[in-house]
Amino acid sequence: PGGRHSRVTFESRHDYCDAVLAARLRESRQQCDALLQGISLVLPQRLLSLFTWEQLERLACGSADVSVEVLRGRTKYGVGVSSVQRHVRYFWAALRGFTPEQRSAFLRFVWGRSRLPISAAEWGDTRFTLHTKQSPRPDALFPVAHTCFFSLELPAYTSAAICRERLLYAITHCLAIDIDTTTGARENRQLTAWSSSEDEEEEPGAPPSPTARR
Repeated sequence: PGGRHSRVTFESRHDYCDAVLAARLRESRQQCDALLQGISLVLPQRLLSLFTWEQLERLACGSADVSVEVLRGRTKYGVGVSSVQRHVRYFWAALRGFTPEQRSAFLRFVWGRSRLPISAAEWGDTRFTLHTKQSPRPDALFPVAHTCFFSLELPAYTSAAICRERLLYAITHCLAIDIDTTTGARENRQLTAWSSSEDEEEEPGAPPSPTARR
């Protein structure tokens, strides 16, 4: 108390450092107590000492890295799409080559969250759906995400490099989220292929901006 009126001198520097450390450790005590009370509603406090902070984070939030194999195991393919198609193989290879931060950004792009569910119960019946975005010029297009349906329209890219480049650009720069009131959205609800009749014509060599739709 009254520290603001006390000058820090060379002789008192150690006392000052001790006081700053103690203040920093206590400044969030009220918030930490509230957080602990919330955790105690689902986990008795006496059991917290059994976990490291990494284990507790994983139980509460899931893994910070998106497992490609787990995602593949929870993937279904749209009409006319299969896991052996060339552009689908490029897609999975691109995800494996991403950094953990990039995979997290991809999940946010297609689902609006940065981590996968931590258990089968949390997954429920949810599946990631991969559709092919039909176009005579697939390399000129970006993928389109539908976050409410956890699905992605992937153009049939002709090379792994183009697939990786387009995906990275989309997950890094996509800021717009459009409402899914299109024919394609209604078809997606019925687990059928997306309609390509509403695709806009683009200038050659100028891919449209990547979009995530609700």
